[in-house]
Amino acid sequence: MATRPAGRADQRGGERGLATVEAVLVVPLVLVPILVAVVVFGRLAHARLVLDAAAAAGARQAAVVGGDGSLVRTRIASELADGGLDANRVRVIVEPAVADWGEPIRVQLSLDERPRSRLPALGRCHSRPSS
Repeated sequence: MATRPAGRADQRGGERGLATVEAVLVVPLVLVPILVAVVVFGRLAHARLVLDAAAAAGARQAAVVGGDGSLVRTRIASELADGGLDANRVRVIVEPAVADWGEPIRVQLSLDERPRSRLPALGRCHSRPSS
């Protein structure tokens, strides 16, 4: 019967848990920030799609009534609420306020999206209002 060399088995025995320790150290440092970035960019993309849909619905309503009015604002607020956005945080511009038949109407919506929560591991995040 052949015996294994003792030196080779001893070297591998000390490195068995090394891959596990490396994984435990690397996963929180690499994968968690990637996951947070995916969630943040997903929320921003969702907000953009909701704003686009609300602007289109508002423009259709403005074309029907011939300009800006309470029906247009109500339609936009309804679309924003259906998409999960707060209508009070959205700035609405309808140009022109009164339009003739065949005249284009432009509806512009803007939302200042800021992170809602802070990550304790990153410390306090201070956001300054843009001027």
